[in-house]
Amino acid sequence: MSQNGPDTPPGPPVPDPHARRGVRWTIIGIVISTVIALVSLYFQAQQSKGDSADPPTPGSSTPAEPVPTPDDESPSSDPPSPTPDDSGPDDSSPTPYSGDDGLTLAEHDLRDSLNTDQWSRDSCSHTVWQGATAALYCTVTTVDQFGVTGTGKASVVMYETKTDRDSVFQTYAGNMPEGNCEAQINVRGSWSENNTGQAAGDVVCFLSTTGQYVFLCSYYDRPALVQITGPDQNSLTAWWHTMEPVFTD
Repeated sequence: MSQNGPDTPPGPPVPDPHARRGVRWTIIGIVISTVIALVSLYFQAQQSKGDSADPPTPGSSTPAEPVPTPDDESPSSDPPSPTPDDSGPDDSSPTPYSGDDGLTLAEHDLRDSLNTDQWSRDSCSHTVWQGATAALYCTVTTVDQFGVTGTGKASVVMYETKTDRDSVFQTYAGNMPEGNCEAQINVRGSWSENNTGQAAGDVVCFLSTTGQYVFLCSYYDRPALVQITGPDQNSLTAWWHTMEPVFTD
């Protein structure tokens, strides 16, 4: 009988390559499933959070306080400009313009009522005064007691009613104290035509913000205003005294 060497233990089994590949895919599948589950849970949480949030509340804006407007224009402010309006006819005017002189029909009537001894009707041009039905800016030539001629410009304005006229006049005269325009400035009083001594209307005299002296006269018997202006108070007062009645009727 013969004797061989001791038997050696068997080596490890040879791994099956197909089995190893199956395990690998199983692990990858588990990882992918886990990731998908986590992503799904995240989006569900965000959706739940969004559904429970209150909608944004629009910010409330406080309306701006209206800018206060004075009831009356400052007495020291300028009267409506007597400079002729070169902008042409106002299409919104209810009174149509007539002819080539730029005057409305109402302004033709006003012009024809002026005293031609002093007022040059051909010189009259259309001007603008608040709320007026007719407004003219004309050349006026007077002669004083010594025969000296004085020429200047004056505005004559007509309103629908005395109430309409007074609302404009009071913007200048409303805050003025009573006084004598022949000797004072920034006062109001009464005036008479051609030095008759009989009051024909109210007058306010003031220094405008442009340095012009202003006499603004109203009438008791008609809804009219007459205004004269000048750079010197004494000269303007003297010229005012040489003016005869403005209207012929």
